[in-house]
Amino acid sequence: MLLGRRGAIILTEAAIRVFGMSLWNRSRTKPKAWLTDEEDRLTPERSLWQDENEPISHYYRWIWEYLAYLPLLCDVERHSSVLEIGCSHGRTSRGLLQCLRSPGSYSGFDVVRVQIEDATRRITAIAPNFRYSHADIYNRHYNPQGAVQASDFVFPYEDASFDCVYAASVFTHLLPEELANYFQQTARVLRTGGKALFSLFVLDFYRGAGTPISKDYEFEHPFGGHQGVAVKYPEYPDTVIAYSEEAIGRAAGSAGLEVLRIVPGLWSNNPGIAVNEQDLLVLGPKSR
Repeated sequence: MLLGRRGAIILTEAAIRVFGMSLWNRSRTKPKAWLTDEEDRLTPERSLWQDENEPISHYYRWIWEYLAYLPLLCDVERHSSVLEIGCSHGRTSRGLLQCLRSPGSYSGFDVVRVQIEDATRRITAIAPNFRYSHADIYNRHYNPQGAVQASDFVFPYEDASFDCVYAASVFTHLLPEELANYFQQTARVLRTGGKALFSLFVLDFYRGAGTPISKDYEFEHPFGGHQGVAVKYPEYPDTVIAYSEEAIGRAAGSAGLEVLRIVPGLWSNNPGIAVNEQDLLVLGPKSR
């Protein structure tokens, strides 16, 4: 049967409506936060997250934040060697997959063995220059059977091995002796001209109860015997802890480091610049 021009047009319009509706219906089957197959393979199971009920946006913010912070604040380049303290399941290192190229490399350690094993399976398998190591450090929450205290732990890397050392939300839980040791270890493994980036809470920005964005960030209790250190819970001081700029400077100087910059965070609810939720501390080897 031959169709006239008008009939062909009518059939074409009908086909477009049907096909277009099919595409529309197909697109509506995807959730708002759908992942490609590759992204899905690189994303850890929720059982390994710090909070498995967090939205996917919270997981991805770690990735993109540190991909921006490290080049901008620590001069990380594509051939840099980078160390992360407390790497979890590789959440921040995901962003560096797009950045670091051999001979550039990433190393990370964490106290949770299952997260390290998972990161190795997902990430090292496709990027051999990304390496994850278990550190058997005592942690009240995550590794209560740990063999060594954080205050005594020696980073398992050679002297002057890294251009950058960083930690995301680790120093918010370190007690003074532990912080001092991690500063000393950082100074040891940093190369000349290298930089360190640590997120923490700077006590100078705290304006009293009721002023931060969350009650979790209220530091009303001085930590006994340590000037310029305060905690939220005196009975469990490692839950969350804050240090004054002076206390940070003293510890850094004793380790052979100096404070290069402090970038305020959102937590204190102060006016002016605010970048990360926590404050960002940039350190470098002390000038001689």
